[in-house]
Amino acid sequence: MELKQINKSPFTDNKFLELVKNLSKQNNFEVYKKGYFIDGEALYNIGNRDYVDYRPSLKSTQKELEKRKIATLQLDSLSYEQVRVLLKNKQCKEIIIKKSDRSISLNLPTNYDLYLNNLGKKKRHELKRKKSKFSTELGEIDLKSSNDLEIFNKFVEQHKLSYGEKGSFMNEDVELFFRSLLSIKGWKIYFIESQNLLISSAFVYENRKGCYLYNSTKNSQFDAINPGIVLIDLIIQKMINEKKEFFDFLKGYDRYKLDLGGSTIQLYDAEILI
Repeated sequence: MELKQINKSPFTDNKFLELVKNLSKQNNFEVYKKGYFIDGEALYNIGNRDYVDYRPSLKSTQKELEKRKIATLQLDSLSYEQVRVLLKNKQCKEIIIKKSDRSISLNLPTNYDLYLNNLGKKKRHELKRKKSKFSTELGEIDLKSSNDLEIFNKFVEQHKLSYGEKGSFMNEDVELFFRSLLSIKGWKIYFIESQNLLISSAFVYENRKGCYLYNSTKNSQFDAINPGIVLIDLIIQKMINEKKEFFDFLKGYDRYKLDLGGSTIQLYDAEILI
């Protein structure tokens, strides 16, 4: 994954950072540079890591950090290249770098047939089987997208009906956060439905280079016919047809992301004493 895929992601946008700062209850801290705040003599990332998949690159010299009396960097969700650049030309007393989250991203080929071929025989066969089972049950379904409140409310309702932690994730604050994101250019909900019933949805950010899958839901009544897989496959087809370069599944080491052709990107946490 190229560094520009991180630096052009929604997580480096000022509007996103302001919303996630509010959600993470970090309004009382001093903002240092885009995506970073100061607490005492330590520098931290803005926003809880559960809501921010990538971090803006920190562009500060050692002299700038020392001038602000910053003694420690406590950072998360950095790519290997970001860590390398961060440490370049800095005199550090102590450095602790450890593997943390993993994201998964897919480089898109020039056409859908090539995408299927790149999956390999086993994964290609399994995808075709799941799509066939879905179409046998519900027929051909069109991919739709929306920023409308009606679809958003259906997305939230479906989220709350999910099992386990996913079902409790969408509390009042998080719902407001997601609703606010939809008002920012590039954010939208892709979805498939049958007879006005939402089957599966994907909350994404899209720019001219690619698409970032931020969150998704599915109607558990249709689990047997793999609605989530069908939806993501339709989005991937759309991105390929529009000559986009990548589909980023973002954080989370989920099997389906690999089955759909994604490659793993290791992210790192860094604790640096300067």
